[in-house]
Amino acid sequence: MQPVLRRDVASRVREARELSGDEDPFSHRATLEKLAPTLTKAQYDLKDAKAFAQFLHDADVRLVRARYLTELVRSGRPLPRRQELESQTFVLPDSEAETALVSHQEVQTWAEGNRDAIICSISHAWETREHPDPCRYQLEQIVQRVVLYEAAFKADVWVFYDYASLFQFERLCPKQESSFGAAMQNMHVMYAHEHTLTLRIESLTPEDVWNRMMANETELVPVYDKDDKHVVAKPLKDLFPNRNAYTSRGWCMAEVEWSSLRTVNLQHQRIDGVDDHSGDGSHLHGRIPMTPAKFRSEMEKAVFTHRSDAESVIRLQEKIFFEKVTVCEHLELEGLPADQVLALADALPLYKNLKSLTLKTFRCDEEQVEALAKAFATSGLHMLTVRNDDAKSSELMVKALAEALKTNASVTNIDLRYNQIGAEGAKALAEALKINSSVTNIDLSLNDIGAEGAKALAEALKINGSVTNIELEFNQIGDEGAKALAEALKINGSVTNINLEDNQIGAEGAKAFAEALKINASLPCIFLFNNQIGDEGAKALAEALKINGSVTNINLVGNQIGAEGAKAWCVVGSAESLNAAALAEALKINRSVTNITLSWNQIGDEGVKARCVVGSAELLNAAALAEALKINASVTDINLSNNQIGDEGVKAWCALAEALKINASVTDINLSNNQIGDEGVKAWCVVGPSNKTPTLICRCLQALAEALKINASVTDINLPNNQIGDEGVKAWCVVGSAESLNAAACHDVVFSTSSYSEKFGWFGGAVVSSFISDRVELSNTRNPAVCHTVCSC
Repeated sequence: MQPVLRRDVASRVREARELSGDEDPFSHRATLEKLAPTLTKAQYDLKDAKAFAQFLHDADVRLVRARYLTELVRSGRPLPRRQELESQTFVLPDSEAETALVSHQEVQTWAEGNRDAIICSISHAWETREHPDPCRYQLEQIVQRVVLYEAAFKADVWVFYDYASLFQFERLCPKQESSFGAAMQNMHVMYAHEHTLTLRIESLTPEDVWNRMMANETELVPVYDKDDKHVVAKPLKDLFPNRNAYTSRGWCMAEVEWSSLRTVNLQHQRIDGVDDHSGDGSHLHGRIPMTPAKFRSEMEKAVFTHRSDAESVIRLQEKIFFEKVTVCEHLELEGLPADQVLALADALPLYKNLKSLTLKTFRCDEEQVEALAKAFATSGLHMLTVRNDDAKSSELMVKALAEALKTNASVTNIDLRYNQIGAEGAKALAEALKINSSVTNIDLSLNDIGAEGAKALAEALKINGSVTNIELEFNQIGDEGAKALAEALKINGSVTNINLEDNQIGAEGAKAFAEALKINASLPCIFLFNNQIGDEGAKALAEALKINGSVTNINLVGNQIGAEGAKAWCVVGSAESLNAAALAEALKINRSVTNITLSWNQIGDEGVKARCVVGSAELLNAAALAEALKINASVTDINLSNNQIGDEGVKAWCALAEALKINASVTDINLSNNQIGDEGVKAWCVVGPSNKTPTLICRCLQALAEALKINASVTDINLPNNQIGDEGVKAWCVVGSAESLNAAACHDVVFSTSSYSEKFGWFGGAVVSSFISDRVELSNTRNPAVCHTVCSC
């Protein structure tokens, strides 16, 4: 690590002296010149919280409580010097007295992870030689921001503000001089450390406020008087002003650069006069660090009281730049205006070890993206993420990225969600993917690429052999886009996951994918949830699964599949002959499917019965699916949540219990968010005539409980958000007669609703604990694999 100097109090005062023409009694140029040759050794790790706390301790830098600043604003007082704050306390309403300054022990506790706090370093201009903020304008800006942090994060907020945190002129003892020197030697730590924020105030006190206070001799500012050797209250007109712009001051520029070197630039924010709702990009104030060459050029135009300071600042900025940039692996940049996108293009080649880059909320034009494309092309990035709220800038950025991908061989992951790139952006990427052979994962969700964009990507997938995962949710590709992608999957052998959630795909699109699945042998996962494939699409996919041997997970959540569609998955032959279920037959053949998700459809009781019936509609005790599960050894997850299944539908599933005595693959059965009540739950528990008259504690022999004694695979039975009461819960937990209550089927029972957690506790409280007297004694009678049973009202 390379230590650096910062814009110190003495430099601010020299600026004021130059304006006033007076000899500067505050000057400590000799101190700076003595320190400069020693600034060659790194002392504090800019990523380590404990190192930060050690710096504050070594230099005796003190942070100020945000609550104290709030009290100053409330009472209309300006900030005191560090010397006066040493003994300052304050009392807020309904609280005890506190010290204005945070102790070193408190900071150490935070560094050790035992206390929550947000540490903010303030970057600001000094508006007079004697006091940086005589009109309290900066103080008001700070408080407006930090109170939001306190409310949002429920944590202490501690502030570094040099006038209050460092000993000021006149330092009357060696201890104060030593503290000041040690602080300046590594003051960049306050602005570049990964555990701090920088809050930047660029504007000066508004002219009308300044002029009004200049004319008011009764409103006084407490400042140190060199002649009286103590603090004296003076009117603003008696102080030495400095109205140079923040952006023209050399030391201010240095603070901006140090603050911009953090890996997440959102930790550096401008807090004054920012319009967060403008749409033209003027609200964007994100910064990235200048290259040392660019910084040197800017320093030649900066305002310094002594030009000799400029060379020290330039040299030290260079050291910190390379210290941070050369080891940076992950960079997240947000709120970049166009000029900063160009600066990124300039700086990116110097990030030699950068693996991932995230760009959020930016503006750019062709000049900036062309420069950035050249930088992307030669970078060693592995992952690039782009999130933007401006369609034009997003499209330009994606086109630049596409050009870079034609030559870049390191990028493997591209995340372009929520960017509105449209069909043109998708086409540009598609052309790049025909050439690129490094990208394996690409996410284009919520980009409005439409059918034309999907067709372009489909053509690329016929050629590309590296992409394995492609996310296309919420893109309105429709049946035409789906058909194009399905044709590509007949040829492509690399894609293993394709997500087409919410794309307005109907039955025709589903049929096209079904045909592709009869040929494709590489695709294990296909997600079609929240489309409109309906019963016809479901039939086609069911037929494809009889042939396909690669698909392990198929998701048809929310696809308008009704009872007839469910029967279609179960029935081969006429509607009158329910004894040959298609799904059941397919599962007897198919050895790849592990997860069947049909939640959020409308299959209802009739659809469930169709999945369970062998023979006539009246014969509900021999389920086709159950028969299949006696043979199939691949299915692990059955999800029928949110399907309007009631008690009758559940009763039809009783045969599943028998299947579970044989099946060793199913781990998860999900019937959540249906309309199952106590009778339905009891139906799961009961086999035999006694199920017609279940008693208070389900005295009958329970099929599921018996099955779980044998089955060693089921780990999760999920029934939340049904209408199960106490009787249903008891039915799940008891095996055997009322006199033999120590054979509970439940292993761990979790009641997820607040009413049950309060009533029954972690193990069901009054219900379950009354049935289970000795968990150790029960270990031989309960299935050790069952780890999670969820029942709720």
